[in-house]
Amino acid sequence: MNFNEILNNDDLLFAMQQRNLVYNYNFLNYSNKTIDTVVTYGHPDGWVYQDAGTDGLISFDPTTNSCILKKSSGNGLMTFSQAISEFPRWQDLLQGKTVSATIVIEVPGTSSCEVTFSLSDGKNVNNNSVFFDGGETKEINISLNVSEKANNLEVIIESSTSEIVLYVHKVYANVGNVALEGLPCIVEGTIGERKQYMSTDIPPAVELSLCTTSIELSNSYKRLNSFLNGKFGVGQNGNSLLPDMRGYFSRAWDNGAKTDPDAATRTALGEGIVTGDNVGTVEEDEFKEHTHGLLFDLSGQIPAGTAAALASINKALTSKTEKIGGAETRGKNISELYTMKWA
Repeated sequence: MNFNEILNNDDLLFAMQQRNLVYNYNFLNYSNKTIDTVVTYGHPDGWVYQDAGTDGLISFDPTTNSCILKKSSGNGLMTFSQAISEFPRWQDLLQGKTVSATIVIEVPGTSSCEVTFSLSDGKNVNNNSVFFDGGETKEINISLNVSEKANNLEVIIESSTSEIVLYVHKVYANVGNVALEGLPCIVEGTIGERKQYMSTDIPPAVELSLCTTSIELSNSYKRLNSFLNGKFGVGQNGNSLLPDMRGYFSRAWDNGAKTDPDAATRTALGEGIVTGDNVGTVEEDEFKEHTHGLLFDLSGQIPAGTAAALASINKALTSKTEKIGGAETRGKNISELYTMKWA
C-alpha cells in the first residue's frame, strides 16, 4: 500500500465519522407542495431558488426523484443554494476545517450547458465549472478550506445558459477531504416541525419559541424561511414571520371531512395569507348553536281584593336565563411552550 492509498483510506475513515451538512439533500421534503387537480411543487425545504429572469421554473420529477431547475430565457444568472452552516455553534465545527461537497446533476434532452458548483464561506469561494452535453449525468466534487473568520457556509449551484433544464439528483457535504453520501444529517429531525414542552419556558438551542409576539426571521434562518415561505406573513426585510400561537389549542386539519363544519371560513393567523380549510388557519372560540328551555308554572291564581298587586309572568315579553361562566369556553388544560425547529 503506497502513501496515497494510506492517505485516501484515512480521509475515508475520517469522513465516515462526520455528518451530512446538507439538509434535504435528496429533495424528499416539499412543504410547498400543493395538491389540487395536479400536484404542483415549489422549492424543496431548506433550499433557495433565484432566477434573474421572469420565466424560470423550479419543480420536482417523481420519475427520477430529482429537483428540476429550468433556467429563464436570457443570460441572467440562476442560483440554487443552501446555507449549510445554519446550526448552533457551527463555528466550532467548520471554521478552519476542510469541507467537501458533491452534486449529482443531469442535463436531459439535447441542449448543452455549463454548470458551476461552489462552496462559499463569506471570505473565500471555491467553485468547479463543468460543461454538459445534452443527456449527460455527472458528479461534481469540490472542497474548501473554511476561513477561521468565516461568516457562514453555503453550497451553490449556478447556470447562465438560457432555458436550460437541470435535474439535480442529490447534493451532500461534510467535514473532510472527501464527501460521502449516506451520512446522518447534521439536522436531527425535520426543519419546521413543532415541538412542545411543559417543564420549561426556554426553547432548546435548535428551536424558536412560538409563544411570543410574531417576529420576522433574520437572514441566519434561510432554511426555516424556505420552509415557512411567508405562510404567516412577511416582515419588512422580506423574511417569513413566525406564527404566534400564544393561548391557542391545536386541532387536526379537517381536509374536507366536515368534522369541522366551519372549515371553509377559517381565517389566517396573524399576518398570514392562508385561509379556509388549510393547515395553519384559525377559528375563534364559539358555542354550538342551541336553546335553553324556560319552564313556568302558570297555574297559580292572583287573589282579588284590596291587597297590593302580585308579581306575575308577562308572556308577551322575552325571558332569558341568567348569565353564568367565565371569559371563554375551554376544557381542562396544561399550559405548554410551543416551539419550531430551525436546525
